[in-house]
Amino acid sequence: MSVYFKIALRNILKNKKRTALIGLTLTSSSVLLLFSFAMSNGIARQILEKYKDFQSGDVTVLWSNVKEIESSDPSRLFFSAYDARKDSENKAAIQHLNEFLKTNSKDIKTYFKSVRGNCTVDTGKYASFSMLFGLSQEEAKYLKDKKIIKIEEGDMPFGHKYGVCISDDMAEKNNIKVGDWITIDSTTFSGYVNTQEYQVVGLYRSSSDYDSIYVYMSESDAVELLDQPPEYFQSLRIYLKDPDTSVNFAEKLDKYLLEKNDVLRAEDSGYSAQFYTMIAGMLKILFTVFVVFIMFIIAVGIRSVVRMNLFERLKEFGTLRAIGASRLQSFLIIFLEIFLMSLIFFAAAYVLTIILVAVLSQIGIYIGKGTIAYVLGGESIYPLFVFTDTFTAIAIMTVFSLFSPLKPGLKLCFQKITDLLAQNQKPVSVPVALMKSLLGREKSIRIMEKGIGG
Repeated sequence: MSVYFKIALRNILKNKKRTALIGLTLTSSSVLLLFSFAMSNGIARQILEKYKDFQSGDVTVLWSNVKEIESSDPSRLFFSAYDARKDSENKAAIQHLNEFLKTNSKDIKTYFKSVRGNCTVDTGKYASFSMLFGLSQEEAKYLKDKKIIKIEEGDMPFGHKYGVCISDDMAEKNNIKVGDWITIDSTTFSGYVNTQEYQVVGLYRSSSDYDSIYVYMSESDAVELLDQPPEYFQSLRIYLKDPDTSVNFAEKLDKYLLEKNDVLRAEDSGYSAQFYTMIAGMLKILFTVFVVFIMFIIAVGIRSVVRMNLFERLKEFGTLRAIGASRLQSFLIIFLEIFLMSLIFFAAAYVLTIILVAVLSQIGIYIGKGTIAYVLGGESIYPLFVFTDTFTAIAIMTVFSLFSPLKPGLKLCFQKITDLLAQNQKPVSVPVALMKSLLGREKSIRIMEKGIGG
């Protein structure tokens, strides 16, 4: 085997122009392949992390009505709502939950109560459906650190009684400035509509129409507007010190909650994030299919270069065949040439991609605002390199290396030795030649005659 590697390596070094031409193509296609993996990994991480930071945490405690909603629904956690008619059961379940959180505090990094509700914002000129969020100062800091909330002007609504933070998009559409007052209506715990005026103390940056409808206020103001007991919440997000234990932790908590009653339930983010996991996986497949398609086109071009090169080397392969090399061994040399070039230039592409990803993972790739930003988890994409993708890329490059010289290599291998030595290449039907080689001449002729006759 080492002899064939030496022959292949000698031919690579001998044909420098051809090697440089194919090498440039292989390097660019390898960078494209590896970078597409990094991009899809970055998008998948963004989508799932944004979901965990804003909706689910590692483990979510929610009201039992959510269990009736399909886990594939992307917004199912927003439908978590208590039944006000079960006030005593609800409070007993919340007390039971607090005992669990205290007992298992060693495993918990932090947790936040989500106090939220549907509301209508009336600016005097325009009334629109919105969703209010009551935040504690700790949760507001967490969301700002995670870049879920990006303040454009003013500040978060703390230190301001009846202060709110709205989106820059809502402010622009309604000609609202920091310091202006708006009216918010919301349905209360008891079922009636409560109305309160609020002063806009801050504007946050929205990336799409979907996240421009949120209105942030202090938790105490939200509890007052919703007129709900202060211990109540719509859901509770738990962040663990070891996120990998979220499944076991959620199962343990869910069983504990059911010991009291079934109004509160718990589930891990992997269960509730099935829609986002599916989207992330589909995006990675889409990226890979697109790049492999481009590589297929490139392979067709490289095959032309290989065919021309092999035509010039007919005598060389005729000599190898004359001294005892088989057709398979001849094809192995051709394959090894492309494969070795693929590995060499893949290594160069690997280094280039690592550098590129290292830079772009810090500054990001800006994609702009709008629906695309909402779908991909942000206005910028931060590529993420995963080492295991290297093996997938090498497998793809191996298939690529086999496909490029396949037809011209097999045509050369099925030439007669005398034609090779005379540099007189004859037309060869590769499928017929393979059938004859595998089944024997007489049997293959019978099969072909039977096929024609049928």
